[in-house]
Amino acid sequence: MPQKDFALNQKFITASIGLAISVFSLHSIAANVPEGIVLAKEQHLVRANGAEPSTLDPGFVGSGSPGDVIVNDLFEGLLIENLQGEIIAGQAESWAVSDDGKTYTFNLRKGLKWSDGQPLTAMDFVFAWRRAVDKSTGNNTGFNLVTANITHAQEILNGEKPASELGVKALNLHQLQVTLSRPTPYFLSLMSIKTFFPVPAHVVSQHGDLWTRADHFVSNGAYVLKEWVPNERVEVTRNQHYRDDASTVINNVTYLALSSQSAELMRYQAGEVHMTNRVQLEYYQKLLKDSPEEIKSLRLLGSYVYAFNTQQPPFDNADVRRALSMAIDRDVLVQKVTGQGEPEAFSVVPDIIPNYQNFTPAFKSQAHDERIGEAKVLLAKAGYSKSHPLNVTLTYNTSENHKKLALAIASMWKSLDVSVKLENMEWNAYLAAKAAGDYAVARSYAFGDYAEPSSVLSSFTCGHVSNETGFCNKEFDALLKQAADITDEPKRYGIYREAEHILDQYSPVMPIYHYNHTRLVKSHLKGFPDNNPKGNIYAKDLYFVAK
Repeated sequence: MPQKDFALNQKFITASIGLAISVFSLHSIAANVPEGIVLAKEQHLVRANGAEPSTLDPGFVGSGSPGDVIVNDLFEGLLIENLQGEIIAGQAESWAVSDDGKTYTFNLRKGLKWSDGQPLTAMDFVFAWRRAVDKSTGNNTGFNLVTANITHAQEILNGEKPASELGVKALNLHQLQVTLSRPTPYFLSLMSIKTFFPVPAHVVSQHGDLWTRADHFVSNGAYVLKEWVPNERVEVTRNQHYRDDASTVINNVTYLALSSQSAELMRYQAGEVHMTNRVQLEYYQKLLKDSPEEIKSLRLLGSYVYAFNTQQPPFDNADVRRALSMAIDRDVLVQKVTGQGEPEAFSVVPDIIPNYQNFTPAFKSQAHDERIGEAKVLLAKAGYSKSHPLNVTLTYNTSENHKKLALAIASMWKSLDVSVKLENMEWNAYLAAKAAGDYAVARSYAFGDYAEPSSVLSSFTCGHVSNETGFCNKEFDALLKQAADITDEPKRYGIYREAEHILDQYSPVMPIYHYNHTRLVKSHLKGFPDNNPKGNIYAKDLYFVAK
């Protein structure tokens, strides 16, 4: 490598190197089986996946989607998380940052290979990132590179520059250099987002969009795709070329496309599923008393919301949206309908970000009758009354839990003389309807990929690819842009609270609760994470013990 290419005034991040050293010595990056534990002979994990994945291409998969879960096992980025949710070394063994905080250099592990045995190099990351930000590929996750403030990412997305000018380059086969337009405190946390995963350039170039078919598929994670039966299951098996295959215990994983909680519960009780995607309320309460060891929960950096189509009357009126949000009794919803420890939400930003106090609207402290009275005034102002009722269609994707919430919300809106129609859709049809704006009010989510308010709030900026509501407020956008340039955390967080206040005023979404993802896990399956706000559960960390 030419000396001039590495003649940056760099310093190694002490904490990162310390983590990397502990990784090598303790193998904490794969299944960490305690001494004396007897492993089961059969190491085949069956997971209920919630729904059919729309893609297994890491550059195209959305965070929190059914495909996200599977891609986590098939691929690996520069960095990953351990069982405590801390960032640790993945494909990179160490990394460095320049004094001005705008240049990162990642040193890849030696001997990395794709599942077909071909060498994995820094150029595979360059190829993947350029592909992600190139709009001609049809990718809709390129905004993550803008969020990371990678040089020229926004201009490339705007069509003003070619993807080749993205601020990422291979210094040699084993070193990747990333240039940022501004210091970005949360940059390392972004590296475990799927958009930043490598893709096999040699396979994508040969097979195009068909490269994710099982007969062409090549990956770099602990597993490789074996079979994909649409609307039924995805099968993966151990990748013998994975960098730490020797420490992996689970040999095969089956992901079942079960959108019905009743179906997954029946198969769990029959021993056919080891880990569910969700838990039905009734069974959760029973298990809490009888088998609490089978209940596993993770607080997530996201919120369950209902999104309003702000481009469609009458939901283009902020008074209508705010009235409907005020009339919801969130305490009843989380206590009586969901009932699995979810905190009620009045803001889209969860309350688990260190040092951040999320915004709370004034109506939270109002008595229920007072709140309903105020909501009726807002609807009357918009021209709605008992003689001229507001008609609302609530759309949700197939799920007993989503249906129960929709029914409860519809019942609560009766106090406003609102007429509600429920519309149920399968996952892919639901996604397509939201993307096309073909909905009025839809069950949705606001999810963050890194522990800062902007990770959730940015999806409400004008024209953001994840902004399904159509909401656009220049003042809100200006506040987020202002906060991004401030390194002082208390000041930056204060500006984010101002932005949250604007969201509350205009109510493009109706927050219901902050995610506390609860599932059933068989007691002989070990290695479940203690903490992971992104909700990542890596199969390589899991193992079955002998019964």
